[in-house]
Parts: sequence; C-alpha cells; structure tokens
Amino acid sequence: MGAISDDPPHLARPNVTDEPCAQGPERAWGWAVQVYALRSRESWGIGDFADLRRFGRWARGTGASIALLNPLGAQLPTLPYEPSPYYPSTRRYRNLVYLRVEDIEGASRAGISELREQALALNADRLIDYDRVFELKSAALRKVFESAPRPRGITSYVAREGAALREFANFNSERDVYEGSAEFHVWIQYQLDRQLARASREIGLVTDIPVGFNPDGFDAVRFGGYFAPHVHVGAPPDQFFRDGQDWGLPPLDPWKLGDARWMPFVDAIRAACRHAAGIRLDHVMGLFRLFWIPEGMSPVNGAYVHYPAEMLLALLAHESRRAKAFVVGEDLGLVEPVVREQLQAKGSLSYRLLWFEDSHPSQWPHDAVAAVGTHDLPTIAGIWTLSEPEHRLHHLRDKLIDITHMPADANPVDVAVETYRHLAMGPSRIALASLEDALGVHERPNVPGTIDEFPNWRLALPIALEDVERAEGVQRIAQDMRAAGR
Repeated sequence: MGAISDDPPHLARPNVTDEPCAQGPERAWGWAVQVYALRSRESWGIGDFADLRRFGRWARGTGASIALLNPLGAQLPTLPYEPSPYYPSTRRYRNLVYLRVEDIEGASRAGISELREQALALNADRLIDYDRVFELKSAALRKVFESAPRPRGITSYVAREGAALREFANFNSERDVYEGSAEFHVWIQYQLDRQLARASREIGLVTDIPVGFNPDGFDAVRFGGYFAPHVHVGAPPDQFFRDGQDWGLPPLDPWKLGDARWMPFVDAIRAACRHAAGIRLDHVMGLFRLFWIPEGMSPVNGAYVHYPAEMLLALLAHESRRAKAFVVGEDLGLVEPVVREQLQAKGSLSYRLLWFEDSHPSQWPHDAVAAVGTHDLPTIAGIWTLSEPEHRLHHLRDKLIDITHMPADANPVDVAVETYRHLAMGPSRIALASLEDALGVHERPNVPGTIDEFPNWRLALPIALEDVERAEGVQRIAQDMRAAGR
C-alpha cells in the first residue's frame, strides 16, 4: 500500500453533511483562458501569472467577473517538458513555467538580463517551445533563489503545506534535469502561490481539476497504492470521437479510496480552491463512474467502473463551502440523467455547450455555465471556414447559421460576436466566451487522439495580450455581455 503523507490537520477527513456546494453568481460572464497562450510582450515565451493578472484587471474593467483557466498543475522537471495541463505530475502544486521571474524579490540584482532577452525572443514564434522556456526560466530562477532564498512569508507557507510539500520538493530535486535543490523547489511553489494570489485579486478565477495525473509523477508515487494497475482512464466512442479516447491516466481504485482517507480526491479539490472563486471538475462523471481501458487494448474494449458518488459529492460540497468556491461540473458526453440530477441537488452548475446542445441557448437551464465549446472542441472560425480538419463535424456550421442567421461569406469574428450575443441573453447563470473565438482563431488548443499530428497545448494566441485588449471581437463581445445585463 502506498504511503500517505502525514499532512497537517486541515487535510483530515471532514464530517461531511448533506449541505450543497457554495452558490455561484446569479448572473455573470467571463472568459475561458488558456494561460500559456496569453502572452504579453513581456512574457518569457509563454503566458504567465503576471499576464493573467494584467488580463484580469483589464477584463474586470470591461464588466467580466470570471476567468476560467486551464489546469495549473506542476509537471515533471524533465525534458522533454510535458505541455498538456491535463497530464500533470501533481494536482496539488503548480507549474514553474507560469512564474514571472522579474516579479520575484531579488530578481533585479540576480543578473538575469541575458536570459531574459533570450526568453523574450521566443515570443516571435507562435509555437511555444516548452523545453526552452523551462531551460531559461529554471536558470533565471536559480539565480534569483540564490539572491533571495528566504522571502517573507515562506515560513508560514511551508508550515501550512506540511509534509506533502517536503515530499514534493524532494521528489522534484531527485528528477530535476537542472539539479535544483529541494529548498529551491519549495521556494518555487511559494512564489507561484504568491503570484496566483495577486492574479486572483483582479478577477474571480475558476480553476480546472484534471480527472487524473501522470503515472510517473508525484501524485502517482504519493498515492501509489490507491490506483488500479494495468488500466487507463478514457472515454468510449461517441459522435465527436468515433474511436473513443485513451487518456493514459491511472484510475484511482474506488475500493481503496476509503483506506486513503479520501485524500487523493480531497487534496486535489483543496488545492484547486486556493485563490479561486470557483472550480471546474473536468469529466465530472468521474465522481460516478470512469471508463477503464486495459493496457494495450482499444477503448472499444473498455468498460465503466462505478465510484462512491455519494461520499465524493459530500466531500466536494464540504470543500466548496469551506473555500466559498462554487462548483462547475463538466457533465458532457454520455451523461446519465441521474448524474445531472444529483449534481444539481448538490448545487453544482451544469456545463452546457452550443456544440452539444440541440436547443437554443434561451432554453438552457439557469443553474449552468453557457459556452460554445471547450479546449478539445473546434473553434467557431474552424467550423465556419471549414478549416477544422474533422470533416464529420462540419454539420455544426448549420447550427451556427440557424442561431446567427449570418450569410455564408460572413467574417468568422462577426459570427462569433453574434453567437455569444445569444449566449449572453440566455438564462444561464454564467456565460463564458473563448478568446480564440473572439480573435477568429481557426485552431483549437487540443485535438484529442493526436500526438505529433497537431501542436497540442503549444499554440499561443496569434497576437500579444496588449493587442488582445484592443481587439474588435473582444470588445464587441464584452459590450454585448454588458448589454444583456451580465
């Protein structure tokens, strides 16, 4: 049986009740943001928490109150550096690449100007070079760490995190391709926590919780005895993915979660709630059942395995109330009606997408987040111009025509603006707009089932953050959201 860290008392199993999750806003809007893609002219080749802070301040000024983020989990400090935010080493700690080096105490005297210039040059290429970003930031951060290794507040942070932080730091130092010490990795997490906190003061952050983690990462070692061997989590075939999906994630063993004091689940929820106004559970059906695929076999050969949903929902609601963070469940795909009923009873907001729903947004439920797609689904421009490589999805263009009544030769940004106007006027509590749609981006962030065929998680937005703030589509969508009383 894998060892569980002797964590501080705040990670003890709570006395759960039947109370619901914390309530979300009654009527609000915001942006879905891939943080890595949100580069400013000061970015080191990748969007970071300083960019997020700037964007949040600007977005709040236009009336937005929410920013839905991609998962922020730490990756293994190895090369090649893992780009997928849904394949983290751990769901508890955060990714080094999101640090803004210059904002750290001691950076001005650490002699990092040459490294900074090399990093800024990476912004010339839209394709994010994670290996080079990791190399340059690691080198610069080691210099800053040597300049100011004991910033104010780090002692209380270390005490609050307890044994898990020490174990994570030791785990990373043993694997760090650039030979960072354990103290360095503790310091990194403290700086990430501080910078994310600053961003959260500008706009309400909704953090995303992946359904699993890298089988070679920290969580897999820490909770090693509590997941099922020789199987992966995935999804069966559906209208969007005819061959099904194998996500390569090890599933937690539902029969052993109680033995683990539910910590693999609670730990991820509590980490996501920190500095967050809300949390989104990727593939929320995982609270009820997961699709297990035997190693070496196709998703066609997989089967659903059920989980202790009643206890997991109670724990989720408890943590939500404790952190005063509302919950959004990604209840997409093959969802049984009872799943949505139980989630609604617990106060979790549903996730309704234009690409999935057969009805007009005006008919969608109130207790929901309304959006067009997700990071895995086509953009409006990709569908409208038929540049989306998945030809079987081109029927979605008819859906856009039915909703917007736009002519066939309309500009994709105009189509996006009109589409989001309908979402804005709908009854759902939260309307989310995609920056990719507002900018007329043809590529989606991720094409499931591809590896080298598409640059998954590597595409920055086509313009810098400073220009995003002035982009016509972004401005018009914000105006329509305000006009709808959001």
